Amino acid sequence: MLIILLVVLAVARPMFSSTKLKPSHKHPPTAIAILIDTSYSMDYAERGKSSLQYAKDILRKINTKANSDDRLIPVSSDENWNLMHSQIYAGTIPETLIDQLKITYNPLSLEEMIAYAETKLSESQMPNREIYLVSDLRIPQSTIKTKIPVALIPLPETSSYENLACISANALPQLVDKRNQQLIQFTIANYGNIEYKDVLVKAVVNDIKLAEKFVSVPPKSTITETITTELRSDGWQSGYIEINDECQMMDNRCYFAFPFYSKPRIAVISKNDNLPAILATVLRVYSSATYQVISPDALSLSDLDQYQLFVVYECGAITPRLNEIFTNLRNHKTGLLFCIGNNLAADLKSYLNNNFGLEIKDKTHKAVSIDNLNAHHYISSLISGKPLKNPLIVDYWQAVNKSAGVLVSAQSFPMAVINGKQSLWLWNIASTENPFFIDPAFPVLAFRTLDYIAGSDFPESEAKIGQILTFDKLKLPTGETISSRRYLANEPGVYIFEPDTPRNYAMAINIDYSDSEDRTNFPKGIKNLGDKWEEKLFFSRLGFDLWKILLAIAFALMILEIIIIKTEEARAKP
Repeated sequence: MLIILLVVLAVARPMFSSTKLKPSHKHPPTAIAILIDTSYSMDYAERGKSSLQYAKDILRKINTKANSDDRLIPVSSDENWNLMHSQIYAGTIPETLIDQLKITYNPLSLEEMIAYAETKLSESQMPNREIYLVSDLRIPQSTIKTKIPVALIPLPETSSYENLACISANALPQLVDKRNQQLIQFTIANYGNIEYKDVLVKAVVNDIKLAEKFVSVPPKSTITETITTELRSDGWQSGYIEINDECQMMDNRCYFAFPFYSKPRIAVISKNDNLPAILATVLRVYSSATYQVISPDALSLSDLDQYQLFVVYECGAITPRLNEIFTNLRNHKTGLLFCIGNNLAADLKSYLNNNFGLEIKDKTHKAVSIDNLNAHHYISSLISGKPLKNPLIVDYWQAVNKSAGVLVSAQSFPMAVINGKQSLWLWNIASTENPFFIDPAFPVLAFRTLDYIAGSDFPESEAKIGQILTFDKLKLPTGETISSRRYLANEPGVYIFEPDTPRNYAMAINIDYSDSEDRTNFPKGIKNLGDKWEEKLFFSRLGFDLWKILLAIAFALMILEIIIIKTEEARAKP
């Protein structure tokens, strides 16, 4: 009966617990998960060491306190590092693993790290389980609810948090006069309590340092300045603005990317060599050079890569060749502007209706006044909200809006619409009766239309770490080229899409600057071990596992049972 009872108890895994275990220097076997904050705020350096280096020292001290019966699980803020290295280690965490811990720009949240740690602790199958957090606490506010006790191992406090960050950088558009001198606008934030004087700012474009400037930043404030750079070639320009700040290096650089074409190449698809004066003037002003008029019959797919944008005027009926060219331009997001004149073929009208979400009717001379300019689109935002001196449109094609992206409308009639990198003007560009053509707003609208559809609009550097990129081919900031269709941007820099092709373009991706701020958020539900944390490790004292002892006793009883049986058998013999 005792054998059966002891075996059943052993399977139940009972624990022996006593208050005498707490003051004991020997702790029961424990599984611990150490959460190491590797967000870029941990790169803040003081007294010659960064916060991450102090965190690594803490891991080494925990190694010395653990014994061979303990199980240690390191969990960092880097998901990729965890997939490779966050395992259950007996006794100590390998030194090489500690050395490999590095800053991540796209950190996991504290809740995600704890959930991962709980999963690993359950795999350890040990009764004593603990979670330790090593962080500078420059993290979002959170409330932690977990069955496993979580304790903070504090890092050395900074004497005074001082940090500069370059939080934005953008090229300012050149509205009419395209010159090689380009203004880069940047913003610097001072999160510290002292004024920074004569901070060196440098601008690097296409891996060449082109300009330097000294600025001063008051405490707890931001400044916005510009720096002039000289561009040396046409095409996509990329680079960064960088400041010198020794305490926190990770937020000193902000990347930008923009296209620049001193003389954009324009092709006009038309059967008419003599373009209307208004259209010809707009094209000459924008391109600073001549444009090329190409007959629809002479245009081939091989010509498409030679031009930044195409203008369609009086192209006649849509032939299969022309339809293929329009489809190719749309698929490759090449700029295309449709300008309607006195004539509009039925199949072209049908194509425009389907492409822009309209129902184009007949041409009319009923005067209407422009009463709405889209304030939320790059093309029309600059002139939106400003009074027009000559808002009348007299000669235009009436249309009903069904699902079009309207830029300009007059008394509910759309006059200019947009769909991706294709735009349509519904006013008669060949007419001399439209007063709007002599309004100061029209050349601005026309210039920005061509600028936008040509891909020359200056993108904001709002793309952040963690964005998913889709592409056929992508060149990473490290120089590596990949061909998969999707990629999670996990480091700042300039990403080149479709490199080594005529349609290549760049995207600047920057970090989330929230970690640059002077903030301390202690998570609710976590206890602080304080400066003497080394004496308070392994605080879970659920006792020692007794199943081995119970099985040993059961085994001894089985042997005793056998001896008794054999003895009785020998005594029973004559």
